[in-house]
Amino acid sequence: MLTNISTSFYDVMFGDINSNIPMGKLETKVLQKVRAILNNPDRLSQHIPALPAMIVRLLNTIDDPDSSVLSFVEIIEQDPSFAIAVLKTANSAIYHRGEKEIVSLNRAITFLGLSGLLRIATTLLMANVIPCKPIYYKMFGKQIWVHSVQCATLCELLATKQDENGFDAYFLGLIHDLGKIIVFDCLSQALAEELSSLPGTKVFKKLMTEMSIDISYFIALEWKLPKIYAEALSQQRTSTRSALAEVLYKANQLSEVYLMMVKGIISEDECENILNEHAVDKDIWLKFTDIAPEIENSIS
Repeated sequence: MLTNISTSFYDVMFGDINSNIPMGKLETKVLQKVRAILNNPDRLSQHIPALPAMIVRLLNTIDDPDSSVLSFVEIIEQDPSFAIAVLKTANSAIYHRGEKEIVSLNRAITFLGLSGLLRIATTLLMANVIPCKPIYYKMFGKQIWVHSVQCATLCELLATKQDENGFDAYFLGLIHDLGKIIVFDCLSQALAEELSSLPGTKVFKKLMTEMSIDISYFIALEWKLPKIYAEALSQQRTSTRSALAEVLYKANQLSEVYLMMVKGIISEDECENILNEHAVDKDIWLKFTDIAPEIENSIS
């Protein structure tokens, strides 16, 4: 039987436990903590990491009709160490296939386009939003971030095919699982007391998935992100969605399907059936599955 896609992310992290057994003490504790945070806006605000200032400047510049390509370059160059990190990523196998090294941000735009430069910058900046101790990052945090970047990549591929804004779709994919980061933070604190016990019941996974969506939406509001992002996040649990929200919904499900296939939870035939149900262009899927392993390998 095909595993429930909506809980597949937790199947990957905690194991595909086909059981309807009641939640254990650890699971109950984590759920109670997250519920208490979610139902108290003041407490929830305290758990939300700050939006990187450079992202604020980049998003404001995107909305500025008088801005130019040089405007984005100038913002990134204000932080020399970050500019170096952007160039290093631009020269990685994911973005650069040529033999000639990209040695400047202007040259990066020539090769990758402005959207490519913005993808790199926002990905590097958002990676710093995951607050956790090394042991917990290795156990769970890295998987959350790998999935986010893979989902963002598929969002852009699908959006471009539908003549939607590729960067908006990519950024939405990056931030859609911010709620999981808050859930993950609570989970890390609980695991600090009992590392040997991992949450695994289906009830736990389902509740975590549902609650993380609400928290992601709240974070978008707290960060005062453009309305299109908050609306697209809020529509993930509704049947009526904007074009951008539909792109995210589809990309999130399919990137989770990819994870399930890689982990052997579902077969390639089952994956093929899901792709047909979503009417996904085969070329887009093949392009994504080519890039996805490189994304995972690039994240340490």
